[in-house]
Amino acid sequence: MLDPNTQTRQVTLVKQFTNPNATLLASSQGDLVSLPGGNWLMGYGGLPNFTEYSDAGAVLLDATLGPRVQNFRTFLAPWQGEPKTAPAVAAQAGPGATTVEASWNGATDVASWKVLAGSSPSSLAPVTTAPRSGFETTIHAPTSAPYVAVAALDAAGATLATSRAIAPTN
Repeated sequence: MLDPNTQTRQVTLVKQFTNPNATLLASSQGDLVSLPGGNWLMGYGGLPNFTEYSDAGAVLLDATLGPRVQNFRTFLAPWQGEPKTAPAVAAQAGPGATTVEASWNGATDVASWKVLAGSSPSSLAPVTTAPRSGFETTIHAPTSAPYVAVAALDAAGATLATSRAIAPTN
């Protein structure tokens, strides 16, 4: 960031942002946006990259939009993923317990998973709940029921969606 003085015809360097991860030299376009809270967002125009810096110049986010993308102006916005498909479930039966894997590709609001189990797909009841852990959460459920399903829960414990019921493999 520069501060030009038209009277003295001098320019003072006020702030400099340097990406330590890559040398990014755009042939055209580009922008620098002041974000709420004091951070800065830099778009590289003719390049598909953008970087968020702290006010002190530390890289907070370094991303690429994809090949051959030009970005005249860069923006950050909240994003919420709400898949149109049901959560996925896989399960393996063990002695007195079932290992359940739960995932929901693209869902951003899942805070935890509730495991449902029962004697038929239409008679499932909760057996345990576990916090979401990455893309796929593995849960050791204290059940040997012949059918299981998972329900994705938000931070308040409300059900977002439920998987289909499956029979665990042996």
